[in-house]
Amino acid sequence: MIKVAVLDDYQNAFEQIIDINLYKDNYDFKIFNEPFQSEEETIIALEDFEALFIMRERTPITKSLISSLSKLKYIMTSGMRNNSIDLNTA
Repeated sequence: MIKVAVLDDYQNAFEQIIDINLYKDNYDFKIFNEPFQSEEETIIALEDFEALFIMRERTPITKSLISSLSKLKYIMTSGMRNNSIDLNTA
C-alpha cells in the first residue's frame, strides 16, 4: 500500500475529482487542507509518505524537504507546472 499525502487541498477538490474508495486497496490517502507552519512541521507530518500529490503552489518542496523524506518516491502535481517544486532535486 502506497501512502499518499495530498497537499494544499484548501478547497476540498481532491475527493470531488478522485473517488478514493476505488483505490483504497492500493493507496492510503491523507488530505492536508491547512498550510504547514514551517519546514520542520512539514517534514514531521510527511515522514511516512511515499508519494506527495500537490494541489497548489503553497507548500515549498525544497531540496532540504525532499532530502529529509527518506520514504519519498513520487512527487505529483495537479497542474501543468508547479513552481513550488525544486525540479532539479526531484
